[in-house]
Amino acid sequence: MKNQKLKRTVLFIGIACMMFTCRLYDTHADIYKDGLITTKHEELPVTRNGQRIQFNHPYKLSEGFITNALSAIYYKEKGLFKRKDTLRVFQDEEIKKLVPLIVQAFSVAAPTQVVAVTSYSYRMILSDKRNYCILFIADSSLNIVFGRVHMFQTFNDIMSEKKRYLITRENPAEKRRSSFWKLIPSPGQRLEPGHENWLVIDLSK
Repeated sequence: MKNQKLKRTVLFIGIACMMFTCRLYDTHADIYKDGLITTKHEELPVTRNGQRIQFNHPYKLSEGFITNALSAIYYKEKGLFKRKDTLRVFQDEEIKKLVPLIVQAFSVAAPTQVVAVTSYSYRMILSDKRNYCILFIADSSLNIVFGRVHMFQTFNDIMSEKKRYLITRENPAEKRRSSFWKLIPSPGQRLEPGHENWLVIDLSK
């Protein structure tokens, strides 16, 4: 009898610990998905003027603010075969999926975590165009730093990217520009000095 009671007690404690761990993981964690669109928390160091930026996380953002911010992000292509027009980074259907994921991720992000976003737009037969950026709040501003903008990928590329994404972390803040594109600030946005891939949006206005 004593052994049975001891086994039941140990089993109960083990189940309770597992439930607590799962709940903690879900709260702080980590990956939020809608199809191929993914947001997740990443422990990435971001510096400004040689000093590591302190993030003001967690942070409550409205869906309307994020929708307006993403809708107003534009870029221009570089290179021999560039298009002359200013182009939107995110498409409407892409934004609809991204907004609730970003709001949720910011609401539980730790002060050391950025929100990393991977999304795909302009879907064609067995191919997509990939966007990758990190977002964080600092000094009363939303910062959006891009590593990829409309990077063409085949289905096989996407599968290999998913595998690589599990073991590597890209830090767009370590880049300053791309050979293929540059961001074009809209009203209410500005570029981080020395960067063509980093937008700063004032939250106090």
